[in-house]
Formats: sequence, structure tokens, C-alpha cells
Amino acid sequence: MTKKLTAFLAAWLLIAISFAQAQTGFSIKGKITSPDGKPLDGATMYLNRTADSALVKAALSEKDGSFVFAGLKPTGYRLIVSMIGYRQNKCGVIKLQRDTVLPAIILQPNETSLKEVSIIAKKPPVEQLIDRTVVNVSALPGNAGTTLLDLLAKAPGVGVDDNTISLQGKSSVTIYIDDKPTYLSGDDLANYLRSLPSSGIDRIELMTNPPARYDAAGSGGVINIRTKRTKETGFNGNLNLNYIQGKYTRTNNSFNLNYRQNKLNVAANLGYTLNNNYNAINLNRYFDPAVITDIAPDFTQNSFIKRHSENYSGRINIDYYATDKTTFGAAFTGLFTQGDNHTANTSLLSSTQGQLDSIITANNMDITGTNMIKKAAN
Repeated sequence: MTKKLTAFLAAWLLIAISFAQAQTGFSIKGKITSPDGKPLDGATMYLNRTADSALVKAALSEKDGSFVFAGLKPTGYRLIVSMIGYRQNKCGVIKLQRDTVLPAIILQPNETSLKEVSIIAKKPPVEQLIDRTVVNVSALPGNAGTTLLDLLAKAPGVGVDDNTISLQGKSSVTIYIDDKPTYLSGDDLANYLRSLPSSGIDRIELMTNPPARYDAAGSGGVINIRTKRTKETGFNGNLNLNYIQGKYTRTNNSFNLNYRQNKLNVAANLGYTLNNNYNAINLNRYFDPAVITDIAPDFTQNSFIKRHSENYSGRINIDYYATDKTTFGAAFTGLFTQGDNHTANTSLLSSTQGQLDSIITANNMDITGTNMIKKAAN
């Protein structure tokens, strides 16, 4: 009995290690160069999942041309690289099963001669400025129907893991919305960002070394979220509805209203999101019968984790533009969220003859909820 208990605990330890590895994920590394081997700085990269062509992550190459995508699940990916003055490069399918280092990706110069030049103003998805990286949400592929937390997970250098947000690997990051701190952290911050639809976001500013105007509550940098504002006078508004049906239903809806007259601007946003997702884990462990002799060589374990959440959010911004460089404003934010995490585990233990000996089941329910009303002024 002692050996059987020891084997069972050892199996659970291996499961925990495997689950931790799945949560941490794998990485893809590489380097972008020109045909003469010169590293290319600032090339834009999109990592798409081959199963549905969905954008997983966007990134910019470093000064030495290097790049890294971390925390990836073991599946198929396709990398698309583009840069002004060079042809777009679509790499082959990357079947990720372990940490992978790609051979140098060479971008060929675009030597097409132009007979006529047309200048069209269009924002790039990712811009590298002197003190920050800017993600223009409207130009980012796959932004429709997502939440602000989903957008952050795709932004270059940003990691979202178990409701913890990091910037360039540092978790002590401060989140601002329209230059105003959120004063939230942990699950409360994640639930709030999850309640904001991407349709109301203009751009995301990533600052590893923020200017003095931002009072960062740590050394992890600042992420500033710029919401959409209209410059047209009078009343303006829009309604966004999104419905996704997979194994479970998801929906993401928002209503935006803006009033601008002379130097006064009032903007309001109402949002509702329904999230349902799950993880299904099926493991079969084999034990060496020469080492463990009193149990069957097979151990089967099935886990099903379902996460459900509903988020209601509201936000009102009031701004008065006293001068071109001076603005007085106030923001009122409300959030209500409720949800639950249901984990069902089934373990099958067999005798040495291979007959079913024991079935161990475990069902856990974690119910969460958040109510938050906040005001900020500048």
C-alpha cells in the first residue's frame, strides 16, 4: 500500500511538472537581417496560429535584429515579417514542440520602380518612438471582438500569465488609462481590463523607462491605454456587438457616446463581456514494472478546467481644454464582475493484473466577484 501511495504521489508530481511546463510554454527565437548580413532594427513581426490564422503576438526586432516569442503553446505557427523598403517575408509553418531557434530570416529589398507616387496616411500596427512603443489598435490584425486584456497579450514585450501582467519580463508594471493610474492590481486589474472591449481603445503605449510625468509604482515600467475620443462637435456614438460560438459561448459588446462642444468633451462607455473557456488535459503515465512492482504500469488521469466570467463596466470622462497644452479632466469608472472556475479531475488506478482498482474524482469550484467604483482627476 505504501508503494502504491508513493507511486500515486509521484505521478501527481509529474502531472504538476507537466502542467507547469504547459503554462510556462515554449519560445521561438531568431534574427532578422538584410541580404548582406546586416541586422535590421524595428522590423514588424506577426506570429499567427496556423489552425485559425489568429494573431498570437506582435513584436519588433531589436537593434541587433534579434527577436523572441515566449510563453507559447505547443502547436503550429506561421511568422510574417515586414519592414518599410523590404519585401514581406512569410516563413513556413513552425511546429513548436520545444524551444526553437530559427535560422536567420533575410528580408529582400523592395526594388520595384514607381511610375507614380501616391501618399496615403495609414498608421502602422506598431511604432517605435524615442521613449515608447505604440500599438495602434485599429491597425492591429485580429483586434475585432477582443478585450483590452487580449490586446495586451498580443502587444510586443507584454506577457499575461495567470492575471499577472509583465513588461519585458518585469511584473511590477503600472497600468494607466488616459494618463490616469488605475490603482488596481492582480485579479481586480485583470477583470477590469477584461471588461473593456477593444473597440473603445485607440492605442497602447509601452514604456520601459517612462517619462517623469508618470509616477510608476515600481521598476517594471508603464503601460498607458489611450481610449478613443472624437474631435467632431455635437453628439457621436457607436454600438459594437460581437458573438463567438465554439464549444462555449463568448460575447463582447460595447456602447460608446461622445459629446464635444467648444472646449468641453464628455465621453461615456458601457461594456459587457461574457467569457467561457476551458483546458482539457489527458495524461497517461507509464511506470517501469522492474522498479514499481505492486501496481499496474499504467496510470490515467483526466482534468477538465472550465472558466466562466461576466463583466459589466462603465466609464465617464470629462475634459476641459483650457489651452493647447493644459487640460482639466475627471474620470469615473465602475466595474461589476462575477465568475467561477470549475476543475474536474478523474484518476484511474489499476491492479497489477491490469484490472481497474480505484477511481479517484475531485471537483473544485472557485467563485469570484468584484465590485469597484473609482474616480480620478487631473
